Amino acid sequence: MNNAPSSSPRRSDVPRRLKIFVVVNTVLLVAVLGGVLWVVTRPLGPATTEYGLTMDGEALLKDEAARRGRAEGQLAPGFTHGGDSLGLTSLDGDPMPASDYVGRPVWVTFWATYCHACKLEEPDMRRAFDTYRADGLVLLTIDVGEEANIVRRYVEGRDLPWTVLLDESGTAVDAFGAIGTPIRYFIGADGTIVSRAFGRLSYAEMDDHLATLIGVGGAQPTPPEN
Repeated sequence: MNNAPSSSPRRSDVPRRLKIFVVVNTVLLVAVLGGVLWVVTRPLGPATTEYGLTMDGEALLKDEAARRGRAEGQLAPGFTHGGDSLGLTSLDGDPMPASDYVGRPVWVTFWATYCHACKLEEPDMRRAFDTYRADGLVLLTIDVGEEANIVRRYVEGRDLPWTVLLDESGTAVDAFGAIGTPIRYFIGADGTIVSRAFGRLSYAEMDDHLATLIGVGGAQPTPPEN
């Protein structure tokens, strides 16, 4: 779905779930370099003249991602009171449990610094986030398997305005069943998955997902702790 990382994850004992994620992206990079499987390496999403061709193979990748991933209507892993922390951390290494965002509409994107499609859609993400942040929207971009210093340089260099979390162990990726990048989940204030999307999105597609999310899953008061 996108290019492989320029460096491998820090841990030598990377869990199997993270290895699978990295292998998927690595295979797709080989396809690009070899020019053999260009059909599956184009950023997923609407056909565009930027690439000159309409690639039918992207549908296969989307179908596989949809088959593996958490479905709409299910509770999003970790996004409930007392839910699994998913092993997420800030760029400074502080624990950032997903349950901290209960009561807010959340847009989750699994991404990586080497994800070409992620870079291409960044301007539209900025615009969409600016449009809905006043409605309480939280945008969490979860980097998969990269070292904090690599992600920090990227985030600071591009001045990303949303929250960036790390999934160095692949726990969150495994919980959501995500493969490849970018993959998005739009999660209501009650922790339910309202919609999901695989591959690069246009601004209009982002807006459609977010309008639905805000309409059914706007910010709600967080119940007091017992």
